[in-house]
Amino acid sequence: MPELPEVEHYRQILLSLVSNESKGQKQSVHLDFGPPPLPTKRFLAERTLRLINEGDYEITDVLRKGKVLCVVLKQTTETDTTAAKEGDIFTITEEADISGKEATILVSLHMGMTGRISSPNHIPKLESLSEECSYPPPHTHLIINSPNGQQACFSDPRRFGSVFVHSYDSQNDIGEEHIPAFQELAPDALTSAKDSDLDIVTKFANQKKVIKAILLDQRQVMSGIGNWVADEVLYRSRLHPDQSFLTISEASTLVSEIHYVLSTAVTCLNDEEEQLPEQWLFHRRWRGGGSNGANSKDFNGKKISFVKSGGRSSAIVPSLQKKVARKVIAADSETASCEKKKSATKPRASVKRRKT
Repeated sequence: MPELPEVEHYRQILLSLVSNESKGQKQSVHLDFGPPPLPTKRFLAERTLRLINEGDYEITDVLRKGKVLCVVLKQTTETDTTAAKEGDIFTITEEADISGKEATILVSLHMGMTGRISSPNHIPKLESLSEECSYPPPHTHLIINSPNGQQACFSDPRRFGSVFVHSYDSQNDIGEEHIPAFQELAPDALTSAKDSDLDIVTKFANQKKVIKAILLDQRQVMSGIGNWVADEVLYRSRLHPDQSFLTISEASTLVSEIHYVLSTAVTCLNDEEEQLPEQWLFHRRWRGGGSNGANSKDFNGKKISFVKSGGRSSAIVPSLQKKVARKVIAADSETASCEKKKSATKPRASVKRRKT
């Protein structure tokens, strides 16, 4: 399943379709369906696709929160948008999603289990898919054509992904609160873990729920973390996936490792010549080594075991990740110490959403 690093890589591919305003020419996006069978649910209707193609829309940005993408389409010509009810920010209709007269349309994409974004020059690999390198890949459902000559497509063999279209009827800049697909998600893991803010740290600490389940819950603390990222972070943090009631110190280490793993993975995936660090559990967590993973070892030769945690199979190194029996802990002193440390740290600028 694509996780935040893979989806951020897909965003970079889609950014190549953004209109080049410096050329000063009309540029309208054109969408096509892939060959049948197409998804029957959670997918844009044929009429919606036609209205977008006839509405003279251009791609102006591609946003991401967690594992969800949003392609922003804006009309190249002014239209009458007074039909929208006063006070409406976004609208969703069951019949066609849009009218074709909206100034801005938001196309949200969720990858599901096997969804990915590809271009003629780059077809990202997924562990769950075969080494297929043809373009467009099999099970392509949506093809996006940009007037600048670039093309990208959305493929999804298992058809658990989704494509939703919403209208946005406001002149204000688009924020994540305006994107329906983003609204139920917790803060993005890459940006929220950057400064290890005490607020984020304390949300992980002293929780009865096991830490693996918290990491996988896209609505609780952070969004974007999936199974392999969670296993990598817990391995580096020396935490058992079934550990509960983390201390502030453990939670602080966890958040730092989240940022390290995510930022490193994003950099590596966006650089085709760079691989994920060899020391990572990632290279050995796929039940390799024969006997359903019984002979798997980490970079240092320590045995890897597989347990079920948070409803998912989890790769752990038992000699490093030991579960400690705990009840509710009093963390006031740790919290005060952490607050003092954070107050002495100069805040850093937030990550920009758009790559220039």
